[in-house]
Amino acid sequence: MHVVILIFLGFCLSQIASLVTTVYLHRSSTHRALSFHWSVEFLMQIVLWLTTGLVGRSRKEWVAVHLCHHAFADKAGDPHSPILLGLWRVQLGNLFLYRKAAKDPKVLWYARNLQLTWAEKTIFKSQLLGLSIGIAMACYIFGFWSGLIVSASHALFYLFFLNNLINGWCHVRGYKNFFNTVAFNNRLIALITMGEGFHNNHHFRPGQAKFSVKKSEFDMGWGFIKILSYLKLANASKYDF
Repeated sequence: MHVVILIFLGFCLSQIASLVTTVYLHRSSTHRALSFHWSVEFLMQIVLWLTTGLVGRSRKEWVAVHLCHHAFADKAGDPHSPILLGLWRVQLGNLFLYRKAAKDPKVLWYARNLQLTWAEKTIFKSQLLGLSIGIAMACYIFGFWSGLIVSASHALFYLFFLNNLINGWCHVRGYKNFFNTVAFNNRLIALITMGEGFHNNHHFRPGQAKFSVKKSEFDMGWGFIKILSYLKLANASKYDF
């Protein structure tokens, strides 16, 4: 299979991981803006386990770091502020800043009330096992070397590009709907991060499951939530926009 196609498949995989990250890790686990039927939550945990390893203890760390970011947005104490640390340090090293912050007991305090599910305590305990199974599945589907290219491309897009754009670029460039609130909106970044690029909107009202506020802003994550809500598989909190 052509390398360009394999890289594109890796990007598509990163989009799936980004969708579950924004609706489950971010909007639900961190800000409690919505809840899911247990079966949907279980499926999302499977996807995260196989594609990112961010379940169990890792989910708790992700939530803690993000809540700490909101508590000190672009001020002293923010684990990954490009205003304080510089754009390119965050844009290129966001993963390492997250891992450093996740070792700080003061940061972990922010996720003290997060309860892990039975599946996280029993099935998804090992991050390495989940990632290994995910890579093995890719190699089985696409062939050994092709599967490695797909997996590596996904990792690069997810860990060093998409998430970094949100914490980096969206804190220094873009437009604002709420001028007294930190961060900026970027429609292109929102398109490839399932709505996360509407970062100014999110910082203004972090407890809302819907990130877009204008008709010209398309939040794909919210569209997915609406489908699940219609199927009675998700329950989003009320929003004021």
